[in-house]
Amino acid sequence: MLSYLSNKFRRITTNQLYLAEIDGMRFLSLSLVILFHIRGYFLEKTTIRFTDNPDSYYWLNRFFINADRSVPLFFAISGFILAVPFAHHYINQGKKPNLKQYYLRRVTRLEPPYFIVMILIFLAQILLGNYTFRGLLPSLGASLIYSHNLIFHHTPLVTVVAWTLEVEIQFYSVAPFIFRVLALPQLIRRSLITALIIMFVVVQHLYPPSFLSIYGSAQHFLAGILVADFYVCGFAIDFFRKKWAGPVALVLLLTMFLMPRWEDTNASGLLPLAILFPFMIGTLYYIILRNELVKKVFSYKFIPIIGGMCYTIYLIHYTVISMIGRIMVKVHFTNYYLPNLALQFILNIIPILLISSLFYLYIERPFMSKKWLEKLMKRDKKQEETNVLREETMPIK
Repeated sequence: MLSYLSNKFRRITTNQLYLAEIDGMRFLSLSLVILFHIRGYFLEKTTIRFTDNPDSYYWLNRFFINADRSVPLFFAISGFILAVPFAHHYINQGKKPNLKQYYLRRVTRLEPPYFIVMILIFLAQILLGNYTFRGLLPSLGASLIYSHNLIFHHTPLVTVVAWTLEVEIQFYSVAPFIFRVLALPQLIRRSLITALIIMFVVVQHLYPPSFLSIYGSAQHFLAGILVADFYVCGFAIDFFRKKWAGPVALVLLLTMFLMPRWEDTNASGLLPLAILFPFMIGTLYYIILRNELVKKVFSYKFIPIIGGMCYTIYLIHYTVISMIGRIMVKVHFTNYYLPNLALQFILNIIPILLISSLFYLYIERPFMSKKWLEKLMKRDKKQEETNVLREETMPIK
């Protein structure tokens, strides 16, 4: 059964090379951002008068509050995945990536499901009475051209999570030019990427971004590029394969999400933590990629299956929470905080996975194949030839 589901849901890759642990990394980021939104919705909408004080669970609350740091984890994955083919070319003299195919792949793979899902969410918002058609249409238009943050300087109204996709598109557009740094000698390129990561964090601290864009997230994409460099070069493979790497990965993960929030303050004392964060992401990911034990954890059964659906799940999870949450939030188990929080996680995650599975199978996954456009064009051409032949053979009246 699991084997069938794995084949049915596994993402289609361009080069037929599939690394399950990468989808495991996506699963980690996706799980955290979903938990972040479920908890936020529950605390905002619940009418329960808790017997205990939710604020008393300090470390647990800090972890969930900081779960929005899962978005940089997504950005680092993008930086890594896109950089690997270019790193192979520049560092190992491998096949040169075709820029035309690179951009065409981004368009044919991401745009169709994005347009379909965004329009469906737009219609759902109208039907639920959250917005009027005229009031929401400008937001939809701006989101469809990935410019909502740029135009309106606030998160998209159709679905708030779409802001990250706008940042991703900005990175995709300039990434091939950034990857040229990988052609430099090893010490120079690694020093330069490291310096750029630090520079972006410091500059953002001195001149905070006025709206969400690649400017505020560049260091996380660069961290992924640095990981791609190390991965292609086989940097310290034996060192990261040792048994201690597993506990280190767990400590890194907990530390990243328990550190004080530098995001909400300009306090200079927290700047070192902001600088350290991208390098912690990079170290965690490199351990996942190189350590066999950790790799098995992130490749275990359902983990890469769900992680492979991350694009669809990420796009629609917030809408599903807001739609069913108004019902689920009324369900409670005792008047204690933790049991009800756990209950909300379960009640929301199940519909999210079920609805996302349908969207993934019938909307996103078909567009993963790079041949879908070729098949469509051949079908149109065949239909056109059939129509011409039919016209030629029709009797003249």
